[in-house]
Amino acid sequence: MLSQMAPDETGPRWGELQRLLVKAKADPNEVASAIAGRDLSAIEHLINVLQGLEEAEEPLEEILPEFPHDVLRDAMKAFRKRFKLMRLDHESKLGRSPLSTGKDAAFESILPPEQFPPDVWRVLVVKGELESTGRGFYKIPTEKPSF
Repeated sequence: MLSQMAPDETGPRWGELQRLLVKAKADPNEVASAIAGRDLSAIEHLINVLQGLEEAEEPLEEILPEFPHDVLRDAMKAFRKRFKLMRLDHESKLGRSPLSTGKDAAFESILPPEQFPPDVWRVLVVKGELESTGRGFYKIPTEKPSF
């Protein structure tokens, strides 16, 4: 099928190829960029990786900036405070009855305070102080990793 496809060809064949590659557990980001660019060599590489003929490329590690210990400490302090206040706010809302004592908060992650840059939160994830739950939300890990 791949040998019959042309990069300038349009139509459902490219969509079908994308669906099959994702279904075969290929990296969806690589599949999307290969399909969008109509890159036949990248698609061939993905197929070879799935067949075990080639090794998958290791993703490049993100280089994060260094932050002073004081900044990281203050960021964690602000995160904990925001988490505590959000939990109190959530739990203090009355339930169905006016005699109700509230209910437990049903969330475990929050958006971090905006007074610190996003790189601070990524550094704290790498250090094991926070866990990323996706889409900019973070939570305090249940148990700290031992190094």
